Amino acid sequence: GFIDVSAKYSVEYLRKGFVALDIDIKEGKRYSVGRVDISGNDVISANEVKKIMAEISEGGTFSREKLSVDLSNIRTLYFDRGYIFANVSETTSIDPETGKVDVKVNVEEGGLAYINKVKVQGNTRTRDSVIRRELRMYPGDRFDGGKLRRSKERLSNLGYFEDVSFDIEDTDTSDRKDLVVQVKETKTGTFSFGGGFSTVDRVVGFIEVEQKNFDFTNWPTFTGGGQKLTLRAETGSTKNNLLLSFTEPSIFDHPVAGGFDVFKREREREEDTGYAYDESRLGGDLRFAKEFSEYVTGGVTYKFENITIDNFADSITATDEIRQEEGTNSISSLGFSLGRDTRDNVFSTTKGLNLYSNLDFAGSVLGGSKDFWRLKTGGDYYVPFKFGSVVQFSLRSGLMSPYGDSDRIPVYERFFAGGAYSIRGYNERRVGPMTTGNQPVGGEAMIVGNIEYTIPLLDFLKFATFIDTGNVWSDMEDFASTGFKSGMGVGLRVKTPVGPINLDYGYPLNEEPGEDEKTGKFYFSVSRGF
Repeated sequence: GFIDVSAKYSVEYLRKGFVALDIDIKEGKRYSVGRVDISGNDVISANEVKKIMAEISEGGTFSREKLSVDLSNIRTLYFDRGYIFANVSETTSIDPETGKVDVKVNVEEGGLAYINKVKVQGNTRTRDSVIRRELRMYPGDRFDGGKLRRSKERLSNLGYFEDVSFDIEDTDTSDRKDLVVQVKETKTGTFSFGGGFSTVDRVVGFIEVEQKNFDFTNWPTFTGGGQKLTLRAETGSTKNNLLLSFTEPSIFDHPVAGGFDVFKREREREEDTGYAYDESRLGGDLRFAKEFSEYVTGGVTYKFENITIDNFADSITATDEIRQEEGTNSISSLGFSLGRDTRDNVFSTTKGLNLYSNLDFAGSVLGGSKDFWRLKTGGDYYVPFKFGSVVQFSLRSGLMSPYGDSDRIPVYERFFAGGAYSIRGYNERRVGPMTTGNQPVGGEAMIVGNIEYTIPLLDFLKFATFIDTGNVWSDMEDFASTGFKSGMGVGLRVKTPVGPINLDYGYPLNEEPGEDEKTGKFYFSVSRGF
């Protein structure tokens, strides 16, 4: 606001090559904003234009830098309405006596602009149709800045492109412009192998082949169709997993996604991580999903799996309910999902809201040896702050109940909490109901809340601080009643070529079953998708 500021300097030469530099600053008067007038606007009212001017307001300190930001905001406002030819300029009138600066914003709105053609450039592997189905604007539509930004978000979220940009080309008609979509493709196929360690899964080795931009009809490269194929094998000190997964995001060029998974999962007994028995799962699923609106997606999944439980820990007695699960059972279930996702980037989120809900029915007419229903809901809300920092608020909850021929929920399907991925500061799965031998048995009701604040230190390194709270209850009727356990701590998030590394230290704020005193715990994980 110091428009009349002046600065002078003088130099005094000293001995031995040194100089004394003297800078004399005369600040002058600090100017404030007087009247703000808008002219030339017909389509958008002056009040609406002034609302978008968040930096300059009557009575506030005058700043040419802030005025430039507001002029850019006004241009964006017109661009979002389809007036891409709008020109915005300003004139200022300074009154040294009052210390006021009157600002006049001059708008030349021009006319509406419409899309003539959509041209896609830069894609050597990805089909045009894969790119076009993510766009929110089409030939004949008027230009819309909001839809253009959303189109960029959707294309970036595919993970196929290193860079996405848009350009406008003139045509023979003044109000018709070609929209040019320019992409720079990145590698979408990976063959990876290696190993890692986590406090949950101990030592793990893996081998994986993944193509995020798969096309089974495009021989011999098998790329460019926007499908996703994953073949993965894991082996380690506590688990062995096999997975084949395929997803087609647009069946027969209709906005319906479909896919299947075939899996075999084995987890060996490891009481330190809350598993006092061996568990083996063999099965598969068939799934479909559809976008009902720009941000709302619904889906349906059928899953069938055989679960075998054996090799119990010595601490599990004949009277413990865990031993009742011994043997092999089958679960046949039908699940329904609904979600709303407004995150700006699914890979590195800085703002937005992600809500989700899943309802599963197992047994009854679907067959299988267990009858129960399960409801899981949750959400994540991201709020950006200065210096690239982000606060994430997360909440997860669940309810389930047996019905029909079943009078109890099997232990391996119940809710668990505690540990690296839920309430840090406690041992894995040890928040909630326990047996007489202090083995976790899970429950029918669960709620977990997390608040995490991350601050980027380097491009690949973030500092995190967090607080977690929640509990698991044996009976659904006790949901969110008593016994909440909380923990807090700090951590580091490291982005590496082989995957993310998380290092957390959590301290429990409440006593933990089976522990004599409250002690902090480290949680460490590294590898591709533990």
